Order: sequence, then structure tokens, then C-alpha cells
Amino acid sequence: MTHIHLLSDELISQIAAGEVIERPASAVKELVENSIDAEAGFIAIELNAGGLQKIRISDDGVGMDPENAKMAFLRHATSKIEKLEDLFSIKSLGFRGEALASIASISRVTMKTRAQSDATGTLLVIDGNRQEVLEETACSCGTDITVTNLFQHTPVRKKYMKSEATEYGHCFDLICQIALAHSAVSFRLSKDGEEVFLLPKNQDLRERIRSIYGGSIADALVPIFYNQSNLKITGFVGRPELARSTKKYQFLFVNGRAIESRFVSRAVMEAFHSLLMHEKYPWYAINIEIDPEFLDVNVHPRKMEVKFLNNQEVYNSIFGAVHHALSNMNLSPVNGRIAMPNRTIDFDFKSFVLVEQNGPMASHDVHENRTVFSIKGVALRPIAQIANSYIIAESEEGLAIIDQHAGHERVRYEKLIQSIDLVPAKQPLLTPLQIDLGADGVRIMQKYGKDFESLGYEIDYFGGSTFFIRAVPLELLKRDPEKLFLEVLSDLSEELKNHSIKNVREAIAKMTACKGAIKFGDALTMQEMQALLLEMEKTANSTHCPHGRPAIVTLTFDKLEELFKRKNF
Repeated sequence: MTHIHLLSDELISQIAAGEVIERPASAVKELVENSIDAEAGFIAIELNAGGLQKIRISDDGVGMDPENAKMAFLRHATSKIEKLEDLFSIKSLGFRGEALASIASISRVTMKTRAQSDATGTLLVIDGNRQEVLEETACSCGTDITVTNLFQHTPVRKKYMKSEATEYGHCFDLICQIALAHSAVSFRLSKDGEEVFLLPKNQDLRERIRSIYGGSIADALVPIFYNQSNLKITGFVGRPELARSTKKYQFLFVNGRAIESRFVSRAVMEAFHSLLMHEKYPWYAINIEIDPEFLDVNVHPRKMEVKFLNNQEVYNSIFGAVHHALSNMNLSPVNGRIAMPNRTIDFDFKSFVLVEQNGPMASHDVHENRTVFSIKGVALRPIAQIANSYIIAESEEGLAIIDQHAGHERVRYEKLIQSIDLVPAKQPLLTPLQIDLGADGVRIMQKYGKDFESLGYEIDYFGGSTFFIRAVPLELLKRDPEKLFLEVLSDLSEELKNHSIKNVREAIAKMTACKGAIKFGDALTMQEMQALLLEMEKTANSTHCPHGRPAIVTLTFDKLEELFKRKNF
């Protein structure tokens, strides 16, 4: 029979650390938020080996005297709440008193700190929650904390960390998010000894977005504003062309705290309504300022969610602010939205295209007047386009429905893949495009620029965060090259973060093919439908898109007779 016993303090600390510190980005978050709570105007973040080897956070905040420095590493020790009522009116970012104790239990922590009223500072070294050094030292006002060998005392947890590049990516995204929430604070980020960015103090939010994500993003933002009683909403939403296939670029801040909220995201989506293509998500950075008494920030272990006292009021206010901003921009809705389950979408019957063909199906030579095409041995004759999205074709087996985007995506993907082992076919632009990618884009291009080049892109680094697009893959010339490239870069960043890419070059080819292909909602003439089927005829695996979705679905004559009750079973 087992006996109940108390856990050791060391084991309790490491269990708590597992709940608070999941990866280097978790430690960075806790330390940077502590600096902000300490009223820092400047915060420097240094990362080595993605934060696994070293994390250093230094600030010019209020600092601590020797007694407070020792107390800071005790579990449940905090300066941010004193009584139960404080939990219902929290104004600080960190308040549980777990962060420093948790970090120190799984790594070696060196802290130098000095209160503004003290002549000298305090040096404190803790390894695995065991204090090794406590002495007086000379240092600047503020706090400087270095964390080395994260998870050295919990090797099992360390085994589950991803690559250094992946862990750095999580840290980078987290730091950018905090920097957007606190544009009054100056941030400097360094990676393995090299400065990534230096964001000035009291920077306008649009300019901060420009510094991190580039000028193309910043210039396409629409300001939003709402101010009523205890609720104020400010920030930006991106114009429809900034919409992405990922929610990565949706930033929501409540009283300076970065959070996630499905109902806020839904309010913004509803405000855009028909301005967005299906499965696209708007770009936004929204600040909500609300009386802390109307907010519960203690509903999520990592404080990533909050609970509003009146969700409906916040929902309506965000919807109204975004809708008003977009209405004033006189934006045109996207044509050809496709009906989805549980949604009512207007359907424009004028988008139905029908061209009659006289005479029976017959094969012709490959000329402009060719009307029959063989895909996987099945003869197809296009006869119509519906919803500006699907091509209807007659076959010997019945009725074929071609997903125009999926079919064209496969065509373009195969051509891009074939170009990798050859000299890629590219089209120089008459005027090179100057594009500001921000720190985020620079990070991706420094590592994967050669993969873009192998597919026909020609992109030169100019300096800072500026690049020139001089050429694009040949078949993408008719698309907006800047918009396409930014969308590919955005999707690549997200998939790298989610560890879902095995072959980066192939992933870029898929993304490029997808972004450059005929879209749902693109009206096609009969000649264009015929040209697409001709390309599909010449392309391997054209019955499915590169992601595996079907490009052609057939309703056989037997199935049609069954549906119309013309067949006895």
C-alpha cells in the first residue's frame, strides 16, 4: 500500500514551473511583463540559441532593494496584489508571484537590480532555486536578469523543445506582440549577438507596425475609434487585401495585455461581411481600454483570455467601430462569395455563364476552337461556369464539375516544381518593386531567400528591412506580385511556427501556386475555361490540387437517374 506524503519544495517548484514555463517564449513573456510593470521605458532582450541557451532581459525600471530582490524569487511572492479584492481590479500584467520562482527552479538565473533610491545594487545568483550568491554590486538603476540553460534541471521537458529556429520564432512573435501593446516603451531585440530591431520610445502604433511588419502592411491599415463611458477602442484593421489565410495577424490588447478572444474575432469578421473572400481572416491590431472592475483576467492559466462583464456591449462596440471605419473607406465587396453551411450569402445569378455548342462532342486539334479535352482518359466538354467558381463539363460518364481554383493550382504547382531542377522561368518586372518587409520578413528571407530564388523569384536585399522584387515566376505576372509575395511570406511564417513544413521549397511552391491561381469568384470566358482544361490535360495529377483536395467531381448518368427517381432499385 502506498503512503500519502508531502512533496519536496524542489519538486513542487518544478511542477509549478511546468505549468508556467512551457518554452523559452514563456520565460521571455514573464520577464518582459515584469519589466513593463516596473515602469520601464526601455527593455533590451537578448536571445542565444532560441532562448534555450540564454535569455537576458534588462530594463530601466524602478528596480529593487536587497530585501525585495530576495523576496522576488519566493513562490507566491508578488508586489502586485495584497488582498482578495485586488483580484477583481488588476491593473498589472503579472500578478501570481510564480514567474521568477518557476524560472529559477529549472535554470540558472543571475539578477542585478538597483532601486532608484539606492547608491548600489544587488547581485543575486540562483541555480535550481538554490541561492548561490547574494552580494552588493555596482549597476544601473533597473533590473538585469540573465537566464542560462533553461530546463537544465528538467531534462525530460527539454527533450520536447523544438529546434532553435522554431523556439526563436515563438520568442520573436511574442516580443512583437508585446511591443505592439506597449508602443510607449522602447524595445531592442538581439539574436545570437546581432541586433534584430530597435523600436523607439513613444512610437506611433502605425509606425511600430511598419517597423515590425513592413510598409506594405502599415500603409493598408484603417484606423478605428470608439469612446463611451468605461470603454475605449482604438487601433487599426487592415484593408481587405491584407486578409490572410491564418489568424496570426490578429492582435487584441485589453488594458495592455495581449489576449485571445473568439467573440471579438467574430465581431471583426462580421463587420467585414462580404468584403472578405471565404476562409480569409482580417489583419487587425485593436486596443481595448476598460475599467478593470468590468474585467476578469484570471480565467486562463497563462492569462491569454479574459472575461468581460458585458460581452454583448463589447461585441457591439467593436463591430460598430470596425464597420464605421470600413464604410468610410468606400470599399467594394468581393464578388462571387460562395455559400457556406449555416450562412446566408447573396447569390448573383448573373455570374452564371452558358455558351452553347452545336453538334455532338467531337475531338479537335489543339487550336483556339478546341472544345473537348481528355483528363485522365475522360473526354470533357466545358459548357458553363456557375458562381464564378465551378466549370460544368459534359463527359461520356455524366456531368463533371471542375473546381477552377484547385485545377489551376495544380497546373501552376507542377510547373513551379519542374523549374527547380532547371533554370526557373521568370519574368523581370518593368519597374522593380521596393518592398518594406519589417523585421519579421527580414528574418524569413535571410534564411529562405535561396528557396524563393529556385522557383523564379528574384529578390534583392537593399538594406534595413527593404527588399527589391525584380522578377517573379513566369506564370504569375498577371497577378499582383507584391500582394502575392506578402501572402506567401505570411503563410510560410505561420507554417514554420506550427512545425508543419518538411520541405520549405516545396511549401513555397504550393503557396505560390495557390496565391497565383484562378480564384473562386473569377469570371471566366468560354475560351478561358477551355484554356484551363487544356492545361489540366497536359498536367500530371490534375484531378487533385497540391493539398490533396479533388479538382474534378463527376455525377455519373446512373447517379443522376437515381437522384431524379428515373431508375428502379
